[in-house]
Amino acid sequence: MLAVLFVVIMLNFLDRQVMAILAEPIKQDMGLTDQQIGLMTGLAFSLFYTTLAVPVAALADRWNRSWIIAAAVTIWSVMTMACGAAQNFTQMFLARMGVGIGESANSPPAQSLIAEYFPPEKRAAALGIYGSAVPIGAFIASVGGGWLVENFSWRIAFFIAGAPGILVGLVMWLTVKDTRPHEKLREAFKHREGEASYGDAFKELAGKPAYWHLVAGGTLVAFVAFGISAFYGSLYVRVYGMGYAELGLKIGTMIGIAGVLGSWAGGWLGNRLDTKTPAGSLRIVAFVFLLVIPCTYFAVNAASANVSLVFLSVLTFASTFYYGPTFALIQSLASDRVRAMSVAIFLLISGIIGIGFGPVFVGTVSDFISGGDPAKEADALTGAIAITGCFSAWTAFHFWRARQWIAKAEKAAQA
Repeated sequence: MLAVLFVVIMLNFLDRQVMAILAEPIKQDMGLTDQQIGLMTGLAFSLFYTTLAVPVAALADRWNRSWIIAAAVTIWSVMTMACGAAQNFTQMFLARMGVGIGESANSPPAQSLIAEYFPPEKRAAALGIYGSAVPIGAFIASVGGGWLVENFSWRIAFFIAGAPGILVGLVMWLTVKDTRPHEKLREAFKHREGEASYGDAFKELAGKPAYWHLVAGGTLVAFVAFGISAFYGSLYVRVYGMGYAELGLKIGTMIGIAGVLGSWAGGWLGNRLDTKTPAGSLRIVAFVFLLVIPCTYFAVNAASANVSLVFLSVLTFASTFYYGPTFALIQSLASDRVRAMSVAIFLLISGIIGIGFGPVFVGTVSDFISGGDPAKEADALTGAIAITGCFSAWTAFHFWRARQWIAKAEKAAQA
């Protein structure tokens, strides 16, 4: 089960992140602004990715989760291929919305399955393994996308990125079994005794401040990480004059190494520290995000691309390091009835604010600084990225407060 879900989430981020490496050639081909790139990579994707996550989670708490994931991966793969056929900004925006629709149905049922297959003391490590597929997918998107755009075209890159998901959707449908008895789709929307509704989920979670601090922290992680990563390709092409194949290889290698290390380290620390001290891992998470601020500044002001990538790897490490401890704690804070819903609410908020507006913020600030002058686009983008990195101080605050609330609740329970 975990192996198949690993491949699914890997393709999820491959299809999502391939846009980052292709953004600059798309901009040049279609004559777009940085703000339009931000809208295309952020808001277009997150609009349905986030709003559909809650009803999908409700369905996942009632129906066959494996079938939901299989349908999801097929939908987003087809829509990724549709991006390759887009002829203008509007068509690309709509195709990216379709990718978001498909991907909205993946994380809530997947994390709910993992929570049932693995006991609490092993859950952070399992989610860490699951999360480590994210940078691997981003690595493949960067390396493959860069090579394809330099040797063929950005359109071909989208077609090749989307095609494998159709096969993986079939594998998911046929091989992964849900632990619940089969129920017919027409019965999925009937409320049964003891089953949580939307109101029940919000009512339960409303009284848990630690959950909302984790949501706020995760939202800011997405705002910074997705905002900056949407312009990785543009940064290194404009500022350092990289070719797309070299860019894809170096960005992909950085994301792959730093991202996997972050996921594994976060999952390991979550299992090790949280069993000794309530939410002890969140202290380390908060500290790591404080390091992101100076490292982001040095990344965009480095003398060479290689030095820049070293500093930028800290952001990549941090953006996966938090994953295992955070989602393991969310699953522990939520009761079994609302586990999938707790993830969906997290995705709803972090998706709209973080994934949706992070790239838009970077693009808008970049356009504002450049004032429409092409000669200033490189400096404008570096300034926008450095400003965005400063939000990581706010991120650290919320993870620190979540730890305090969890420790307080644990102390009260023991008393």
